[in-house]
Amino acid sequence: GTSDPYVKFKLGGKEVFRSKTIHKNLNPVWEEKACILIENLREPLYIKVFDYDFGLQDDFIGSAFLDISSLELNRQTDVTLSLKDPHYPDHDLGSILLSVLLAPREEQQEATQSLRLSDQHRKSQLWRGIVSITLIEGRELKAMDDNGLSDPYVKFRLGHQKYKSKIVPKTLNPQWREQFDFHLYEERGGIIDITVWDKDAGKKDDFIG
Repeated sequence: GTSDPYVKFKLGGKEVFRSKTIHKNLNPVWEEKACILIENLREPLYIKVFDYDFGLQDDFIGSAFLDISSLELNRQTDVTLSLKDPHYPDHDLGSILLSVLLAPREEQQEATQSLRLSDQHRKSQLWRGIVSITLIEGRELKAMDDNGLSDPYVKFRLGHQKYKSKIVPKTLNPQWREQFDFHLYEERGGIIDITVWDKDAGKKDDFIG
């Protein structure tokens, strides 16, 4: 009775932003910010919402268009868009809420600086792509506890972005089945650092590998 929603934003047929996936939720709160360069104000922003399905094709939930030319310049506008499916025009598919600011490019940079965002945050608005990672399972991990088992979890790092999996207790063959996204800032990608740990209550976690 739930979904695992994420949102894609397209401009002129090209994907310009993809949100993270929020699992098991029909009222997701993303609180994500993206800075999109607009070449043509007459080109609407196409917003598509999907339900993430592990190992299968993701389900289309609904879509909406945002008319950029209708926005007032330099004014933060809250927009509520009703989601539609062209195949089922009468169906109520929920709505998506955005807060949108349309600004000339120079003022956009000044506004960013006036917020005193860190360099990392400013850089995070210039990403070139997404790497979508699914952590499936571990096999025959090293036993770190006296009971001959471990309580493994995995940490991922790409630049300043981090992701930590859930802990699977008392096993050497953990099943995670978790999906998450990192943003790519460099043309060539980068190195993702993956470390596996054994959770120890009350003392330092053991490094597995």
